[in-house]
Amino acid sequence: MMPEIEILEESEFKIKFILKNASPALANSFRRAMKAEVPAMAVDYVDIYLNSSYFYDEVIAHRLAMVPIKTYLDRFNMQHECACGGEGCPNCQISLRLNVEGPKVVYSGDFISDDPEVVFAIDNIPVLELFEGQQLMLEAVARLGTGREHAKFQPVSVCVYKIIPEIEINENCNGCGDCIKVCPRNVFEKDGDRVKVRDLMACSMCEECVEVCEMNAINVKETNNFLFTVEGTGALPVREVMRKALEILKSKAEEMNKIIEEIQ
Repeated sequence: MMPEIEILEESEFKIKFILKNASPALANSFRRAMKAEVPAMAVDYVDIYLNSSYFYDEVIAHRLAMVPIKTYLDRFNMQHECACGGEGCPNCQISLRLNVEGPKVVYSGDFISDDPEVVFAIDNIPVLELFEGQQLMLEAVARLGTGREHAKFQPVSVCVYKIIPEIEINENCNGCGDCIKVCPRNVFEKDGDRVKVRDLMACSMCEECVEVCEMNAINVKETNNFLFTVEGTGALPVREVMRKALEILKSKAEEMNKIIEEIQ
């Protein structure tokens, strides 16, 4: 059977889905591709022209690097693939400028971008506080990168999965309820004189229920279905991260097939 994706929940920054009929290797490759292979925009370096705040230049630069930026993959090149040869141009990087005086709390939304659409994804992230007489003037230059290079380029902050098990309760069940009491995830519930599965998705496969059942009525088995939880940073829509990750995996698989054919 071919792998399938079933969306369970979806919001602006978070998505839950089931990856069906997939091997553990494919599930983990999908997770790694979303975190480490999908490009996203982030501040690469900062030119600070004036800083009379209480923060060192390096601290400000580090803070800005970790603020997610709205990313448009079709409008920018990876810098090492750009026609400029990696020197930096409007096709592979963008500048966000700031010139403010205190007293003021500087937020991510205070920066002025070369492109009004390519801005910090969340505009109310505090960067630092300026007091009376203090001033900050800088230019932050952002580019595309991948999580393999640095965590600041990751388009997702959370990307985890777990195996969805198959739980069988056979006719030996006497309804004692010991499995209900011992289960840390409230997977089971009473159904008349027997026990049934209440929430399969909550099962962590600890098998406490199997160990406590004296009647050997419960069997927990692994399946080829995986429950994913993915939370985006706001740089890219989570669905786009998923789609791009699958495209990258497909491209890598095709490249591997070509290599194998050449060897043969």
